[in-house]
Parts: sequence; C-alpha cells; structure tokens
Amino acid sequence: MTAHETEIVADEKVPTIEIIREFDATPERVFRAHIDPELYRQWVGPRSLTTRILKWEGRTGGAWAFANDRDGEEIAAFYGSFHEVRANERIVWTFTWEGAPDSVALETLTFESLGEGTRLRVSSVFSDFASRDGMLSSGMDVGVKEGYDKLDELLLHSTSPAQQHRQDAAMFTALVESASSEDWSRPSPVSGWAAIDIVRHLIEWSRGFLAGGAGIELQTLDVEADPAAAWTQHVADIQAVLDDPADRVLSNPHTGDMPVDKAIDMFYTADVWMHSWDLAKALGREPDLGQERCAAALDAMRPVEQMLRDSGQYGPAVPVADDASPQDKLMAFIGRDPAWEPGR
Repeated sequence: MTAHETEIVADEKVPTIEIIREFDATPERVFRAHIDPELYRQWVGPRSLTTRILKWEGRTGGAWAFANDRDGEEIAAFYGSFHEVRANERIVWTFTWEGAPDSVALETLTFESLGEGTRLRVSSVFSDFASRDGMLSSGMDVGVKEGYDKLDELLLHSTSPAQQHRQDAAMFTALVESASSEDWSRPSPVSGWAAIDIVRHLIEWSRGFLAGGAGIELQTLDVEADPAAAWTQHVADIQAVLDDPADRVLSNPHTGDMPVDKAIDMFYTADVWMHSWDLAKALGREPDLGQERCAAALDAMRPVEQMLRDSGQYGPAVPVADDASPQDKLMAFIGRDPAWEPGR
C-alpha cells in the first residue's frame, strides 16, 4: 500500500477549507466507504475516538447524525443533510457541530478516478472566517489525517461485492476451463456429486435465490450440455447484477431484507470460493483458498456452529491435527476430508 499525504488548504480570501487525498482503491470503493454507515463509522475521526451512527439516510434529501465517544463517554456530536448523492462521483452535504448550531458548513466531496486509484477532494464552505478558523484550531487536521489513514487500512482489507465476485469467480472459472469433457464425471469430495454437480449446484441455487428473493429472472442454462459455456454465461449474469445493483433488495424468510449485492456476496460468492476447493480436488489439482481468508472464515463460523450444523449445509466435522493449516481446518469444519483424493 502506498503512503499518501493529506493536503489541507485554508484560503486567505474566502472562508473555505480544501482537503485533497489519494487512495489506492477505485472511486466505487471510496464512495461506498463514505455512504455506507457501517463502513463510515469504522474510519471517520481520530484513532482515540469511536463513532456511533445516530441517523443515516444516504440519499439525496436524506439526513445524517453521528457522535464521537471516548471510553464510552460522548465527546462531540454532529448532524446534517445530504443535499446531493451522485453514486461514485459526488456527495454534497451540510455539516454542523452540535456545540455550534449556528455554524453550518457546506461540503462537496468529489471522487476522481486515477485508474485503480482515487483522488478525493473535499471543499468546505463556512459562513464566516471565525467559524472556519475555529474548525482549524479544534484539531480537525489530526482527525482528518488519522481518519484517512484508517480508511486506507479499511480499503486494504475490504473488497466490494462486485470485486469479490470477480476475483472468486475467476478462480473457479480457471478450474472450469481446465477441465476436459471426460473430467466432468470425476467424483468430488461432496458425497454423491461428480465434478459437474458442483457447477450445477452453484448455477441453479443462486439463480433460484435471486428469482425468489429479488424478482431477478435469469435464463435457464443447460449445464449438462456444456458446463463451461453455462458457467461462463452464469458468471456474466451475476457480475452484471453486482455491477449495477440499482438499490434492489433481496427478501428471504431466513435472512430478512438486505441489498441484493450484499446478499450475493454473503451467501453466493462465499459458496463459489469454498466450492473451488471441491472442484480443484475433483480435477486432481491442489486448491489454494488463501490461508488468512480461511482462518478468518473459520473464526466467523465457529460461534454459529450449531446453527450451521442444524441447517444441513455441512456434514459432521472431520478430525484434523492441531497444527493443520487454516485451509485444512476450515474444510474439515464443514465436513470435508482435507486428505481426500479421487479414487480414495
């Protein structure tokens, strides 16, 4: 990750502050970190404080409010409204500190594409010099710089649903494209499934999931006739939904309501990632899901192990050695034998 400087400029002639900062992430991801309240609270402000979102309507005409706490005690609170939200390009909002309700700043944030990076410009206009200078003397430079450093860290360790699918689907696609027509009948680590059944499962359940929960009807694909062609079309269909989720919501009695891109990311893309292990093993390849990601996934699953077992999604855990790799421990947890090989 490249270290970027935060530039803060106060104009001598007009009561404004301009902040310029570059990030090693696309405008889509930097924008989302500003408009998604769960992401926003994780990075905004200095490291010594935590943020509570009190209200958040991230749309043109919506309102927002948050508070900063230290050791459980509220230090400051802020509020305002979204004047304009233009996805991945621009946010215009008002910004008011509760301690000075008569001083309202108008901020314009623009997200300029630098290829795989982004240049963020924040222009704040104050009603007078006293308000502007009061903001500068409050220590806002520390909060801004530390906040953007935290945003760098967040962006480094987070990936958008569209990007995550593109990445995980590419790994699975490489396996699909490496298979010969004879390979599709090879046994897999999933009891009763051949290699082709892994592809069929991912295609059929996800398309049904989208149709039933979000009303997104995708054409039926003939997996039996050509698994590789069906998978290629399926990946393109799912990626198109993720690239333009259009505020669609997926409703499911088990998961409740959530944005369709988050639902795909949480339930389907994660399934593609783990089933890559199954397909690799079925084809006689050595899978590599990433040890850190496997460890994180296992840590997230363990607290809800009983619920996962009761759902029938996974079989009984397979014993493994204490010093087994995170990938082997994860696969054993979901009921796969890490030592499985075709013919054994």
